[in-house]
Amino acid sequence: MKSERFNLRMTPQEKTAIIKRAKQADRTTSEFIIDTALNRKIIVIDGLPEMISQLKALGRNLNQLTVLCNMGRLQCTDLGPFTEKLADIHSELARLTEVL
Repeated sequence: MKSERFNLRMTPQEKTAIIKRAKQADRTTSEFIIDTALNRKIIVIDGLPEMISQLKALGRNLNQLTVLCNMGRLQCTDLGPFTEKLADIHSELARLTEVL
């Protein structure tokens, strides 16, 4: 439980820059300042939320196909485009995370 406070003095420009960088890192200002002061790595991967959204959409589509197959309403499905898209996302995620 965090109970301690730490007051700092800075210029308005410094404050604006810190708030901007914290937002870019998807962190609160306090989290950003603490992580930076303690030399913790802050890694921001551009495009990750969009990729996660695409991956979730593919998962929903696969689930719908599976339900239709189990109901006997679908006989044959060409999963080629699905597997290609999944491979593209996998490659992009691997590229983004190789620097980590």
